[in-house]
Amino acid sequence: MGITREQLHKMALQIDEVLDLVQRQDADSSPVLKQVCPIYKKSAKNLMHYATFRSFDARNMQRGLKELGLTRLANSEGNILGSLINLKIITHSLLGSNPNLSDNEFLSIGDGNKLLKKHTGQLFGKSDKKRRVRIMVTMPSEAATDYNMVLEMVENGMDCARINCAHDNLEVWKAIIANVKRAANECSTTVKVAMDLAGSKVRTGTIDFGEEGKSKNGSKKKRKPFILLHEGDKLIVSGKEDEATSAKYDDEGNLLKPATIGCVPSQIIERVEKGAPILFDDGRIEGEVMETATDHFEVKITRADFGGTKLKGKKGINLPTLDLGISGLTEKDREDLKFVVKHADIVNYSYVNDEKDVKDLLMVLKRLGADEDLGVILKIETNLAYKNLINILITAMQRKHLGVMIARGDLALEVGWKNMAMVQEGILSFCSAAHIPVVWATQVLEGLAKKGMPSRSEITDITSSVQAECVMLNKGPHINEAISFLDEVLYNVESSHDKKEVMLPKMEWK
Repeated sequence: MGITREQLHKMALQIDEVLDLVQRQDADSSPVLKQVCPIYKKSAKNLMHYATFRSFDARNMQRGLKELGLTRLANSEGNILGSLINLKIITHSLLGSNPNLSDNEFLSIGDGNKLLKKHTGQLFGKSDKKRRVRIMVTMPSEAATDYNMVLEMVENGMDCARINCAHDNLEVWKAIIANVKRAANECSTTVKVAMDLAGSKVRTGTIDFGEEGKSKNGSKKKRKPFILLHEGDKLIVSGKEDEATSAKYDDEGNLLKPATIGCVPSQIIERVEKGAPILFDDGRIEGEVMETATDHFEVKITRADFGGTKLKGKKGINLPTLDLGISGLTEKDREDLKFVVKHADIVNYSYVNDEKDVKDLLMVLKRLGADEDLGVILKIETNLAYKNLINILITAMQRKHLGVMIARGDLALEVGWKNMAMVQEGILSFCSAAHIPVVWATQVLEGLAKKGMPSRSEITDITSSVQAECVMLNKGPHINEAISFLDEVLYNVESSHDKKEVMLPKMEWK
Protein backbone atom coordinates (compact mmCIF):
# COMPACT_ATOMS: atom_id res chain seq x y z
CA MET A 1 0.00 0.00 0.00
CA GLY A 2 1.54 3.30 -1.14
CA ILE A 3 1.44 6.67 0.55
CA THR A 4 -1.39 9.01 -0.48
CA ARG A 5 -0.96 12.55 -1.78
CA GLU A 6 -2.64 13.83 1.38
CA GLN A 7 -0.09 11.96 3.55
CA LEU A 8 2.76 13.26 1.38
CA HIS A 9 1.47 16.81 1.75
CA LYS A 10 1.28 16.39 5.53
CA MET A 11 4.84 15.06 5.59
CA ALA A 12 6.09 18.01 3.52
CA LEU A 13 4.48 20.40 6.02
CA GLN A 14 6.23 18.59 8.90
CA ILE A 15 9.60 18.91 7.16
CA ASP A 16 8.89 22.61 6.54
CA GLU A 17 8.03 23.04 10.23
CA VAL A 18 11.32 21.44 11.37
CA LEU A 19 13.35 23.51 8.89
CA ASP A 20 11.64 26.66 10.12
CA LEU A 21 12.57 25.78 13.73
CA VAL A 22 16.18 25.15 12.71
CA GLN A 23 16.44 28.44 10.81
CA ARG A 24 15.01 30.39 13.75
CA GLN A 25 17.45 28.66 16.08
CA ASP A 26 20.35 29.81 13.85
CA ALA A 27 19.69 33.43 14.77
CA ASP A 28 19.25 32.65 18.48
CA SER A 29 22.51 30.68 18.79
CA SER A 30 24.87 32.99 16.88
CA PRO A 31 26.29 34.67 20.06
CA VAL A 32 27.01 31.24 21.58
CA LEU A 33 28.95 30.11 18.50
CA LYS A 34 31.35 33.08 18.57
CA GLN A 35 33.48 31.51 21.33
CA VAL A 36 33.99 28.26 19.41
CA CYS A 37 37.38 27.37 17.88
CA PRO A 38 37.29 28.00 14.09
CA ILE A 39 37.73 24.30 13.24
CA TYR A 40 34.46 23.58 15.09
CA LYS A 41 32.29 26.39 13.65
CA LYS A 42 30.38 24.12 11.25
CA SER A 43 30.25 21.33 13.83
CA ALA A 44 28.85 23.58 16.57
CA LYS A 45 26.23 24.93 14.19
CA ASN A 46 25.25 21.41 13.16
CA LEU A 47 25.02 20.38 16.83
CA MET A 48 22.55 23.21 17.48
CA HIS A 49 20.58 22.20 14.37
CA TYR A 50 20.42 18.62 15.61
CA ALA A 51 19.36 19.70 19.11
CA THR A 52 16.51 21.66 17.52
CA PHE A 53 15.55 18.68 15.36
CA ARG A 54 15.47 16.40 18.42
CA SER A 55 13.07 18.80 20.17
CA PHE A 56 10.53 17.74 17.51
CA ASP A 57 8.70 14.38 17.64
CA ALA A 58 9.60 13.04 14.21
CA ARG A 59 8.32 9.47 14.59
CA ASN A 60 5.20 9.78 12.41
CA MET A 61 7.21 11.61 9.75
CA GLN A 62 9.83 8.85 9.87
CA ARG A 63 7.17 6.17 9.31
CA GLY A 64 5.96 8.01 6.22
CA LEU A 65 9.50 8.44 4.91
CA LYS A 66 10.05 4.71 5.35
CA GLU A 67 7.00 3.96 3.18
CA LEU A 68 8.49 6.16 0.46
CA GLY A 69 11.84 4.38 0.71
CA LEU A 70 13.55 7.61 1.81
CA THR A 71 15.98 8.29 4.65
CA ARG A 72 14.33 8.28 8.07
CA LEU A 73 17.03 10.66 9.40
CA ALA A 74 18.09 8.03 11.96
CA ASN A 75 21.73 8.27 10.82
CA SER A 76 21.73 11.89 9.64
CA GLU A 77 22.96 13.67 12.77
CA GLY A 78 26.31 14.56 11.17
CA ASN A 79 24.63 16.74 8.53
CA ILE A 80 21.04 17.15 9.70
CA LEU A 81 20.18 20.38 7.87
CA GLY A 82 21.48 19.03 4.56
CA SER A 83 19.42 15.86 5.01
CA LEU A 84 16.27 17.83 5.82
CA ILE A 85 16.76 20.07 2.80
CA ASN A 86 17.21 17.01 0.57
CA LEU A 87 13.93 15.63 1.92
CA LYS A 88 12.20 18.95 1.30
CA ILE A 89 13.37 18.97 -2.32
CA ILE A 90 12.17 15.37 -2.87
CA THR A 91 8.78 15.69 -1.15
CA HIS A 92 7.97 19.04 -2.78
CA SER A 93 9.04 17.70 -6.17
CA LEU A 94 6.67 14.76 -5.73
CA LEU A 95 3.94 17.32 -5.06
CA GLY A 96 4.89 19.23 -8.22
CA SER A 97 6.58 22.28 -6.63
CA ASN A 98 10.16 23.55 -6.67
CA PRO A 99 11.17 25.21 -3.35
CA ASN A 100 13.77 27.99 -3.26
CA LEU A 101 16.53 26.94 -0.86
CA SER A 102 19.37 29.11 -2.09
CA ASP A 103 19.72 31.00 1.22
CA ASN A 104 20.62 27.92 3.26
CA GLU A 105 24.19 27.02 4.19
CA PHE A 106 24.57 23.39 5.19
CA LEU A 107 26.84 20.38 5.31
CA SER A 108 26.25 18.02 2.41
CA ILE A 109 25.60 14.31 2.94
CA GLY A 110 28.87 12.72 4.04
CA ASP A 111 30.53 15.98 5.15
CA GLY A 112 29.75 15.21 8.79
CA ASN A 113 31.56 11.86 8.61
CA LYS A 114 34.56 13.55 7.02
CA LEU A 115 34.73 16.12 9.83
CA LEU A 116 34.39 13.41 12.48
CA LYS A 117 37.19 11.41 10.87
CA LYS A 118 39.37 14.53 10.72
CA HIS A 119 38.75 15.42 14.37
CA THR A 120 39.42 11.81 15.43
CA GLY A 121 42.79 11.90 13.66
CA GLN A 122 43.65 15.21 15.30
CA LEU A 123 42.88 13.84 18.78
CA PHE A 124 44.38 10.35 18.51
CA GLY A 125 46.90 10.88 15.72
CA LYS A 126 46.95 9.32 12.27
CA SER A 127 46.36 5.58 12.30
CA ASP A 128 48.33 3.08 10.24
CA LYS A 129 45.87 0.29 11.05
CA LYS A 130 43.14 -1.17 8.87
CA ARG A 131 40.41 -0.59 11.44
CA ARG A 132 38.67 2.76 12.06
CA VAL A 133 38.05 2.37 15.81
CA ARG A 134 41.07 3.08 18.05
CA ILE A 135 42.04 1.11 21.17
CA MET A 136 42.85 2.88 24.46
CA VAL A 137 44.45 0.78 27.21
CA THR A 138 44.70 1.56 30.93
CA MET A 139 48.32 1.11 31.96
CA PRO A 140 49.10 -0.96 35.08
CA SER A 141 51.85 0.14 37.48
CA GLU A 142 54.08 -2.63 36.07
CA ALA A 143 54.23 -0.75 32.76
CA ALA A 144 56.81 1.51 34.43
CA THR A 145 59.30 -1.34 34.80
CA ASP A 146 58.23 -4.01 32.29
CA TYR A 147 59.14 -2.61 28.86
CA ASN A 148 58.43 -5.88 27.05
CA MET A 149 54.82 -5.83 28.29
CA VAL A 150 54.37 -2.31 26.91
CA LEU A 151 56.03 -3.27 23.64
CA GLU A 152 53.63 -6.20 23.28
CA MET A 153 50.69 -3.83 23.91
CA VAL A 154 51.80 -1.62 21.04
CA GLU A 155 52.48 -4.61 18.77
CA ASN A 156 49.00 -5.99 19.53
CA GLY A 157 47.26 -2.78 18.50
CA MET A 158 47.19 -0.20 21.33
CA ASP A 159 46.62 3.30 19.90
CA CYS A 160 46.41 5.26 23.16
CA ALA A 161 47.91 4.58 26.59
CA ARG A 162 45.77 5.73 29.53
CA ILE A 163 47.35 6.64 32.86
CA ASN A 164 45.01 7.12 35.83
CA CYS A 165 46.26 9.92 38.09
CA ALA A 166 44.29 8.40 40.97
CA HIS A 167 47.05 5.78 41.21
CA ASP A 168 50.86 5.76 41.49
CA ASN A 169 52.96 8.93 41.36
CA LEU A 170 54.96 11.25 39.09
CA GLU A 171 57.98 8.96 38.89
CA VAL A 172 55.87 5.96 37.87
CA TRP A 173 53.97 8.06 35.32
CA LYS A 174 57.23 9.31 33.80
CA ALA A 175 58.57 5.76 33.47
CA ILE A 176 55.33 4.51 31.85
CA ILE A 177 55.35 7.36 29.34
CA ALA A 178 59.00 6.72 28.50
CA ASN A 179 58.26 3.04 27.83
CA VAL A 180 55.21 3.89 25.71
CA LYS A 181 57.19 6.33 23.57
CA ARG A 182 60.08 3.92 23.20
CA ALA A 183 57.76 1.08 22.13
CA ALA A 184 55.86 3.32 19.68
CA ASN A 185 59.16 4.41 18.14
CA GLU A 186 60.38 0.81 17.89
CA CYS A 187 57.13 -0.18 16.13
CA SER A 188 57.16 2.95 13.89
CA THR A 189 53.63 3.89 14.95
CA THR A 190 51.76 6.58 16.87
CA VAL A 191 50.59 5.95 20.43
CA LYS A 192 49.07 8.89 22.28
CA VAL A 193 49.27 9.26 26.06
CA ALA A 194 46.04 10.19 27.87
CA MET A 195 46.04 11.01 31.58
CA ASP A 196 42.89 10.78 33.71
CA LEU A 197 42.42 13.39 36.40
CA ALA A 198 41.18 11.65 39.55
CA GLY A 199 38.25 14.04 39.94
CA SER A 200 35.84 14.58 42.80
CA LYS A 201 34.31 11.13 43.18
CA VAL A 202 32.52 10.47 46.47
CA ARG A 203 33.98 7.44 48.26
CA THR A 204 33.78 5.59 51.54
CA GLY A 205 36.44 6.51 54.07
CA THR A 206 39.24 4.32 55.39
CA ILE A 207 38.49 1.26 57.49
CA ASP A 208 41.01 0.18 60.11
CA PHE A 209 39.60 -1.99 62.90
CA GLY A 210 43.05 -2.63 64.35
CA GLU A 211 44.01 -5.94 65.99
CA GLU A 212 41.67 -8.62 67.30
CA GLY A 213 44.06 -10.64 69.44
CA LYS A 214 46.63 -13.32 68.64
CA SER A 215 46.63 -16.24 66.25
CA LYS A 216 47.56 -19.81 67.22
CA ASN A 217 51.26 -19.17 66.60
CA GLY A 218 51.17 -16.11 68.85
CA SER A 219 51.31 -13.44 66.11
CA LYS A 220 48.94 -10.51 66.17
CA LYS A 221 45.99 -10.60 63.76
CA LYS A 222 44.41 -7.59 62.08
CA ARG A 223 40.65 -7.50 61.84
CA LYS A 224 39.47 -7.63 58.23
CA PRO A 225 38.80 -4.09 56.98
CA PHE A 226 35.20 -4.28 55.82
CA ILE A 227 31.65 -3.87 57.09
CA LEU A 228 29.21 -6.67 56.32
CA LEU A 229 25.80 -5.31 55.33
CA HIS A 230 22.49 -7.15 54.89
CA GLU A 231 19.18 -6.07 53.46
CA GLY A 232 17.30 -4.16 56.15
CA ASP A 233 20.43 -3.10 58.05
CA LYS A 234 21.06 0.48 59.15
CA LEU A 235 24.31 2.24 58.27
CA ILE A 236 25.57 5.57 59.60
CA VAL A 237 27.59 7.54 57.02
CA SER A 238 29.82 10.01 58.83
CA GLY A 239 31.57 13.14 57.67
CA LYS A 240 34.73 11.91 59.42
CA GLU A 241 36.81 10.02 56.87
CA ASP A 242 38.38 7.53 59.28
CA GLU A 243 35.30 6.81 61.42
CA ALA A 244 34.39 3.16 60.89
CA THR A 245 32.76 0.67 63.28
CA SER A 246 30.92 -2.61 62.92
CA ALA A 247 27.36 -2.98 64.17
CA LYS A 248 27.00 -3.87 67.87
CA TYR A 249 24.37 -6.30 69.20
CA ASP A 250 23.37 -7.52 72.65
CA ASP A 251 23.41 -11.18 73.70
CA GLU A 252 19.90 -11.68 72.29
CA GLY A 253 20.93 -10.31 68.88
CA ASN A 254 19.18 -6.98 69.26
CA LEU A 255 20.88 -4.05 67.54
CA LEU A 256 22.56 -1.70 70.00
CA LYS A 257 24.39 0.50 67.52
CA PRO A 258 24.43 0.39 63.71
CA ALA A 259 27.65 0.17 61.69
CA THR A 260 29.39 3.43 60.79
CA ILE A 261 31.57 4.37 57.83
CA GLY A 262 33.13 7.67 56.83
CA CYS A 263 32.90 9.41 53.48
CA VAL A 264 34.99 11.82 51.42
CA PRO A 265 34.58 14.61 50.66
CA SER A 266 32.83 15.38 53.94
CA GLN A 267 30.90 18.39 52.61
CA ILE A 268 28.39 16.13 50.85
CA ILE A 269 26.78 15.53 54.28
CA GLU A 270 25.06 18.92 54.16
CA ARG A 271 23.68 18.21 50.65
CA VAL A 272 22.14 14.81 51.38
CA GLU A 273 18.34 14.71 51.55
CA LYS A 274 15.97 12.34 53.30
CA GLY A 275 14.45 9.79 50.93
CA ALA A 276 17.31 9.97 48.41
CA PRO A 277 18.52 6.65 46.96
CA ILE A 278 22.18 5.81 47.59
CA LEU A 279 24.48 3.20 46.05
CA PHE A 280 27.80 1.85 47.28
CA ASP A 281 30.63 0.06 45.43
CA ASP A 282 29.37 0.28 41.83
CA GLY A 283 25.80 -0.45 42.92
CA ARG A 284 26.57 -3.74 44.72
CA ILE A 285 24.81 -2.31 47.77
CA GLU A 286 21.70 -0.11 47.54
CA GLY A 287 20.02 1.96 50.20
CA GLU A 288 17.78 4.89 51.05
CA VAL A 289 18.63 7.92 53.20
CA MET A 290 16.34 7.73 56.25
CA GLU A 291 17.61 10.57 58.46
CA THR A 292 20.05 13.47 58.08
CA ALA A 293 22.09 15.43 60.63
CA THR A 294 24.84 18.06 60.57
CA ASP A 295 27.69 15.54 60.71
CA HIS A 296 26.19 12.28 59.39
CA PHE A 297 23.20 10.65 57.74
CA GLU A 298 21.47 7.31 58.27
CA VAL A 299 20.89 4.79 55.50
CA LYS A 300 18.59 1.78 55.37
CA ILE A 301 20.08 -0.97 53.17
CA THR A 302 17.47 -2.02 50.61
CA ARG A 303 19.56 -4.47 48.56
CA ALA A 304 22.57 -6.65 49.35
CA ASP A 305 23.68 -10.18 48.51
CA PHE A 306 22.09 -13.12 50.31
CA GLY A 307 24.28 -13.62 53.34
CA GLY A 308 25.48 -10.02 53.23
CA THR A 309 27.80 -7.86 51.10
CA LYS A 310 31.17 -6.58 52.25
CA LEU A 311 31.64 -2.80 52.08
CA LYS A 312 35.30 -1.78 52.09
CA GLY A 313 37.06 1.56 52.31
CA LYS A 314 37.70 3.78 49.26
CA LYS A 315 34.65 2.42 47.41
CA GLY A 316 32.40 4.63 45.32
CA ILE A 317 29.24 6.26 46.65
CA ASN A 318 26.53 7.45 44.26
CA LEU A 319 23.56 9.66 45.13
CA PRO A 320 22.07 9.88 41.62
CA THR A 321 19.14 12.19 42.36
CA LEU A 322 21.18 14.87 44.16
CA ASP A 323 23.45 17.70 43.07
CA LEU A 324 26.25 17.35 45.62
CA GLY A 325 28.00 20.52 44.47
CA ILE A 326 31.45 18.92 44.25
CA SER A 327 32.18 18.79 40.53
CA GLY A 328 35.10 20.49 38.87
CA LEU A 329 38.82 20.32 39.58
CA THR A 330 40.10 19.20 42.97
CA GLU A 331 43.36 20.47 44.45
CA LYS A 332 44.99 17.19 43.45
CA ASP A 333 43.73 17.61 39.88
CA ARG A 334 45.21 21.11 39.68
CA GLU A 335 48.56 19.82 40.93
CA ASP A 336 48.53 16.82 38.58
CA LEU A 337 47.72 19.08 35.62
CA LYS A 338 51.17 20.66 35.96
CA PHE A 339 52.62 17.27 35.01
CA VAL A 340 49.95 16.41 32.46
CA VAL A 341 50.40 19.53 30.31
CA LYS A 342 54.13 18.79 30.01
CA HIS A 343 54.08 15.05 29.40
CA ALA A 344 50.69 13.93 28.01
CA ASP A 345 48.91 14.30 24.67
CA ILE A 346 45.40 14.19 26.14
CA VAL A 347 43.83 15.08 29.49
CA ASN A 348 40.75 13.07 30.50
CA TYR A 349 38.47 15.27 32.62
CA SER A 350 36.60 13.22 35.25
CA TYR A 351 33.21 14.09 36.73
CA VAL A 352 32.51 17.13 34.59
CA ASN A 353 28.91 18.21 35.30
CA ASP A 354 28.30 21.48 33.46
CA GLU A 355 29.85 24.24 31.34
CA LYS A 356 31.28 25.92 34.45
CA ASP A 357 33.42 22.84 35.09
CA VAL A 358 34.67 23.03 31.50
CA LYS A 359 35.50 26.72 31.86
CA ASP A 360 37.48 25.96 35.03
CA LEU A 361 39.60 23.41 33.16
CA LEU A 362 40.15 25.74 30.19
CA MET A 363 41.21 28.52 32.55
CA VAL A 364 43.74 26.31 34.35
CA LEU A 365 45.13 24.99 31.06
CA LYS A 366 45.61 28.55 29.86
CA ARG A 367 47.28 29.59 33.12
CA LEU A 368 49.67 26.61 32.86
CA GLY A 369 50.55 27.52 29.27
CA ALA A 370 49.23 24.24 27.88
CA ASP A 371 49.98 23.62 24.22
CA GLU A 372 46.92 24.26 22.05
CA ASP A 373 47.32 20.75 20.63
CA LEU A 374 46.77 19.14 24.05
CA GLY A 375 43.58 17.12 23.63
CA VAL A 376 40.71 17.14 26.11
CA ILE A 377 38.39 14.17 26.64
CA LEU A 378 35.30 14.91 28.74
CA LYS A 379 34.17 11.94 30.81
CA ILE A 380 30.38 11.82 30.94
CA GLU A 381 29.61 9.84 34.08
CA THR A 382 26.84 11.70 35.92
CA ASN A 383 23.19 12.42 35.28
CA LEU A 384 23.93 16.15 35.43
CA ALA A 385 26.60 15.85 32.75
CA TYR A 386 24.16 14.06 30.45
CA LYS A 387 21.47 16.70 30.97
CA ASN A 388 24.01 19.48 30.29
CA LEU A 389 25.74 17.71 27.40
CA ILE A 390 25.05 20.28 24.67
CA ASN A 391 26.31 23.24 26.72
CA ILE A 392 29.31 21.18 27.85
CA LEU A 393 30.22 20.39 24.22
CA ILE A 394 29.74 23.94 22.96
CA THR A 395 31.89 25.34 25.79
CA ALA A 396 34.63 22.72 25.29
CA MET A 397 34.81 23.48 21.56
CA GLN A 398 37.14 26.32 22.44
CA ARG A 399 39.87 23.64 22.45
CA LYS A 400 41.24 22.41 19.14
CA HIS A 401 41.23 18.68 19.91
CA LEU A 402 38.26 17.29 21.76
CA GLY A 403 36.65 13.96 22.65
CA VAL A 404 33.98 12.49 24.93
CA MET A 405 34.18 9.32 27.02
CA ILE A 406 31.04 7.40 27.91
CA ALA A 407 32.11 6.26 31.38
CA ARG A 408 29.44 3.60 31.58
CA GLY A 409 30.13 2.42 35.13
CA ASP A 410 29.15 5.46 37.16
CA LEU A 411 26.83 6.72 34.42
CA ALA A 412 24.66 3.59 34.61
CA LEU A 413 24.33 4.04 38.37
CA GLU A 414 23.49 7.72 37.96
CA VAL A 415 20.82 7.43 35.26
CA GLY A 416 19.51 3.99 36.25
CA TRP A 417 20.11 0.65 34.56
CA LYS A 418 16.84 0.76 32.63
CA ASN A 419 17.72 4.14 31.11
CA MET A 420 21.35 3.41 30.25
CA ALA A 421 20.79 2.22 26.67
CA MET A 422 18.78 5.35 25.81
CA VAL A 423 21.33 7.66 27.48
CA GLN A 424 24.25 5.96 25.72
CA GLU A 425 22.47 6.32 22.39
CA GLY A 426 21.82 10.00 23.12
CA ILE A 427 25.48 10.73 23.87
CA LEU A 428 26.60 8.95 20.71
CA SER A 429 24.07 10.85 18.59
CA PHE A 430 24.85 14.33 19.93
CA CYS A 431 28.60 13.77 19.74
CA SER A 432 28.18 12.56 16.16
CA ALA A 433 26.23 15.75 15.44
CA ALA A 434 29.13 17.75 16.92
CA HIS A 435 31.67 15.63 14.96
CA ILE A 436 33.40 14.82 18.26
CA PRO A 437 34.99 11.36 18.69
CA VAL A 438 33.59 9.12 21.43
CA VAL A 439 35.44 6.67 23.69
CA TRP A 440 33.43 3.57 24.64
CA ALA A 441 34.60 2.74 28.19
CA THR A 442 34.08 0.52 31.25
CA GLN A 443 34.21 -3.28 31.44
CA VAL A 444 34.99 -3.89 27.78
CA LEU A 445 36.31 -7.50 27.64
CA GLU A 446 36.65 -7.38 31.43
CA GLY A 447 36.43 -11.15 31.71
CA LEU A 448 39.16 -11.70 29.12
CA ALA A 449 41.52 -9.06 30.57
CA LYS A 450 41.15 -10.28 34.16
CA LYS A 451 40.37 -13.99 33.88
CA GLY A 452 41.50 -14.97 30.38
CA MET A 453 38.00 -15.78 29.08
CA PRO A 454 35.41 -13.33 27.62
CA SER A 455 31.70 -13.72 28.23
CA ARG A 456 29.20 -13.87 25.36
CA SER A 457 27.77 -10.49 26.35
CA GLU A 458 31.28 -8.98 26.13
CA ILE A 459 31.51 -10.08 22.50
CA THR A 460 28.14 -8.44 21.78
CA ASP A 461 29.40 -5.31 23.54
CA ILE A 462 32.33 -5.08 21.11
CA THR A 463 29.89 -5.20 18.19
CA SER A 464 28.05 -2.23 19.70
CA SER A 465 31.30 -0.38 20.40
CA VAL A 466 31.93 0.27 16.69
CA GLN A 467 29.43 3.13 17.05
CA ALA A 468 32.27 4.96 18.82
CA GLU A 469 35.69 6.07 17.57
CA CYS A 470 37.72 4.50 20.39
CA VAL A 471 37.27 1.59 22.80
CA MET A 472 38.91 1.54 26.22
CA LEU A 473 40.25 -1.60 27.89
CA ASN A 474 40.98 -1.73 31.59
CA LYS A 475 44.04 -3.44 33.04
CA GLY A 476 44.30 -7.11 33.96
CA PRO A 477 46.80 -10.00 33.90
CA HIS A 478 45.59 -11.02 30.42
CA ILE A 479 45.51 -7.49 28.98
CA ASN A 480 47.66 -8.32 25.95
CA GLU A 481 45.33 -11.16 24.99
CA ALA A 482 42.44 -8.70 25.28
CA ILE A 483 44.15 -6.10 23.06
CA SER A 484 44.95 -8.65 20.36
CA PHE A 485 41.43 -10.12 20.49
CA LEU A 486 39.77 -6.68 20.37
CA ASP A 487 41.98 -5.60 17.46
CA GLU A 488 40.90 -8.60 15.40
CA VAL A 489 37.20 -8.48 16.30
CA LEU A 490 36.94 -4.73 15.60
CA TYR A 491 38.48 -5.23 12.17
CA ASN A 492 36.00 -8.01 11.38
CA VAL A 493 32.95 -6.15 12.73
CA GLU A 494 33.79 -2.96 10.86
CA SER A 495 33.39 -4.81 7.56
CA SER A 496 29.64 -4.98 8.25
CA HIS A 497 29.13 -1.83 10.36
CA ASP A 498 29.78 1.83 9.62
CA LYS A 499 29.25 3.32 13.08
CA LYS A 500 25.60 2.46 13.85
CA GLU A 501 24.69 1.81 10.22
CA VAL A 502 24.63 -1.87 9.25
CA MET A 503 26.39 -2.61 5.94
CA LEU A 504 25.53 -5.63 3.80
CA PRO A 505 28.57 -7.51 2.48
CA LYS A 506 28.11 -10.42 0.10
CA MET A 507 27.33 -13.67 1.92
CA GLU A 508 27.83 -17.17 0.55
CA TRP A 509 26.47 -20.53 1.75
CA LYS A 510 27.57 -24.00 0.77
